[in-house]
Amino acid sequence: MTIGRRQTLAFLAATAGAAQLPGLAQTASAAQGGSATPAWPNKTVRFIVGAAAGGSASDILTRYFAERIGEKSGHPVMVENRTGADGNVAAEAVARAPADAHTFLVTGNNTHAANVHLYKSLGFDPEKDFAPVTTYARVPYILLVNPVRVSARTLKDFIANAKANPGKLSYASAAVASRVGVEQLKLMAGFDAVNVVYKSGAQAMTDLLGGHVDFFIADAASALAQVKTGKAMPLGVTVAQRLPGAPDLPTIAEQGFPEFDFASWLAVWARAGSPAAQVRAASTVINDALSTPAALANLDKLGLLPYPGSPESLLALQRRETERWGQAIRAAKIQPN
Repeated sequence: MTIGRRQTLAFLAATAGAAQLPGLAQTASAAQGGSATPAWPNKTVRFIVGAAAGGSASDILTRYFAERIGEKSGHPVMVENRTGADGNVAAEAVARAPADAHTFLVTGNNTHAANVHLYKSLGFDPEKDFAPVTTYARVPYILLVNPVRVSARTLKDFIANAKANPGKLSYASAAVASRVGVEQLKLMAGFDAVNVVYKSGAQAMTDLLGGHVDFFIADAASALAQVKTGKAMPLGVTVAQRLPGAPDLPTIAEQGFPEFDFASWLAVWARAGSPAAQVRAASTVINDALSTPAALANLDKLGLLPYPGSPESLLALQRRETERWGQAIRAAKIQPN
């Protein structure tokens, strides 16, 4: 479900003010004169991102709110990138981290919804090993083609080309979302193409631009940057509404596939067993960092949709999406590794 700007601002207005200095966020018991839990953060914060530096929406947005948190709290905030296995490498690192609400996993529906269907075994339990913190963005995707390798300039022409050359076009996938998005389009449009797997979105984009693959469904943050350079040709947005950052780019839905509405989401988790009050404080601080007009404008610029949340809403989303992504993966006949 897409959350509109009005609902987003209403949510953030309700939570604003809970993250004021000193210490950014205090617990309710402290405010009421009871036994105080230390303010969050009270030491170095680590955000471990399951994507390459500078190559994805999750990294770009994490660095944005990490900088805001560091500025306001006075504590160091570190962003570490641990790529590999569709985010599983990063998830395993946080699953082994101290349960102190100062080490967080930043990823999305890959590690906490889809991967249980894509891997025969995981080195972590997506629910038992983590404490949900908050969602913060919904990630639409853009279908890109290499304009030298693929002559099509519209989705209709691209599909006609793919049908006329079954199995000859190749596409990059750097995460579960980019692969499942293509597989769903293949099923709806009735064409075939060869999947080429990459460890990161940055590597996949490099090979698309270098002419090593024909097309790639990339997150809007990285896709729009390449579209502006003219090195990649956009053919459609994967969500049902056009993006504020690219209002002239039509959706796949409005180009003959009205049921095509594909997006992923970004969220934050702590290690299971972390103090609940500090987990909630972190949730408030992250939402507050993304509540300003400047932050919302930054989301628009990156082609992202605001998606504030809470520990409770993230847990419900995670359970719901685990089932939905399982259905999509089975429909695409993707076998677990």
